Amino acid sequence: MYFKKSITIFAIIISIVSSLQSQSLDVDVQGEIYEYATYYVSSFDVGTGGTNVQIFNYSIESNIYPIYLKIRFRASIISPGLGINNEATIVEVETDPFIIQDDLYLDNRDLSSELTYVSDNSGNQIELQGQLIDVLDPALSEAIMQTILTSGKLSDGQYTFSVSIFAGVNENNLSMVFDDSKTFVIQSQVPITLEYPGGALSDTTDNLLYTSFPIFQWSSGPPCAGCETYIRVAQFNSDIHSGLEDAIQDQRVLPSNQSEDWWQIDNVNSFQYPFSGAYPLDAGNIYCWQVRITLPTTAGSEDMFSPISAFKIGQAGTIETNSVITDPLLMMLQQAIPNEFNNYFGQGKSLEGFIPNGQIEVNGVNVDQSVITNLLQQIMSQNYQIKSVQVE
Repeated sequence: MYFKKSITIFAIIISIVSSLQSQSLDVDVQGEIYEYATYYVSSFDVGTGGTNVQIFNYSIESNIYPIYLKIRFRASIISPGLGINNEATIVEVETDPFIIQDDLYLDNRDLSSELTYVSDNSGNQIELQGQLIDVLDPALSEAIMQTILTSGKLSDGQYTFSVSIFAGVNENNLSMVFDDSKTFVIQSQVPITLEYPGGALSDTTDNLLYTSFPIFQWSSGPPCAGCETYIRVAQFNSDIHSGLEDAIQDQRVLPSNQSEDWWQIDNVNSFQYPFSGAYPLDAGNIYCWQVRITLPTTAGSEDMFSPISAFKIGQAGTIETNSVITDPLLMMLQQAIPNEFNNYFGQGKSLEGFIPNGQIEVNGVNVDQSVITNLLQQIMSQNYQIKSVQVE
C-alpha cells in the first residue's frame, strides 16, 4: 500500500514537471534607462563594475515560476574629439544565473562583481554574483584620462547604455528575452549668456524698456533632458543695495511670493514677464534679472547661474503710449523697434489701439505667430538689421 502511494506521488510530480516544460515561457520586462546631463566617473566603480546612481530600473514578470535569469549591463563611448572613433567599453558586468520565485524589481545598483542581495515580490532573498567582463582601458587614450583627472567627469562624446536580460527554466539553457539600449550625446555645458534686456548697471540709460511686460532672452546651448530652468527679477535701489548681487538677493518682483527664490519656467531661451505672480515693473525704476538652470548629474543636481543684467523702465514720454498694451505680438514689436512702434502705435497715431488679427504673411507666405516671434527675437539680438519700416 505504501509502495502504491509513492508511485502515485511520483507520477504527480512527473506530470507537474512535464506541464511546466511544455508551457511556453513568457517574460515581460518594463522599465527605462535614465539620461543625465553629466556623468561623473566617481559614479562608476571600474574595479567591480558597480554604480552608486540609478542608470536603469526594470520590473520583470513571468507567466511561470520558478525561472532562471541573467542580467548584462554595458556602458560605452565614442568620442572623436578624444581620438576614440570606435565604440569603447567603459564598464560591462554580467550576473551569474540566479533563480526567482516571483516578480522582481531590479536596477543597475544591484549589479557588480561583488556579492549583492535582492528580494523578489514574495520576499525570497536572491544572491547576485556578477562577473566583470570589461572596463575602460586606461591606456586606450591619454586624453580620456587627462580629462577625467581634471574634471572628474566623463568626456564629451556619444555614450551608449545597454541592458540585456536572459531567462529560462534551466540555468544552462537561457535565451535573451529583453534587450534595451539608449545613446546620449554629452556636451560640456555652455555658460548662460543674457542677451536681452539690459547690461551692466552703469549702462541702464542705454538699456531702457518701454513696456512693463518685457520678453527676456538668453542663450545656454542645446537643451538637456531633465534640466529645469528658473528666472528671477528684482528692483535695484542705489540707496540700499551695494550692487546687483545684493539687489537680486533682496526682495524680488518675480516671483512676488518671497518664500520662493526663483520662478520656474519651461526649458526655453525666452520668457515674457507674466501678468500674474509678479509685481508690476514701474517706470523710472531699475531692475535686474538672472537665470538659473538645474542639471541632473550622476552626483546629484547641479546649478548653473547666469550673470546678472540690469535694465530701466523708461518714463512716460516720447516713446511710451498711454494705452496699456497686452497683445504679446505688439509687446514684442514694441521691444524690437520702439521708435518705429511709437510712430505708428503711439498716442494719436494711425494705429493706436490696433490689435492684430487674421492671417499673418511673410513674403507672401502664410505663417503662424511663432515665425514672427522668431524674427523679432533675431532683431532684438541684433542678428537681423531693419533697413526701413513701411505700413500699408
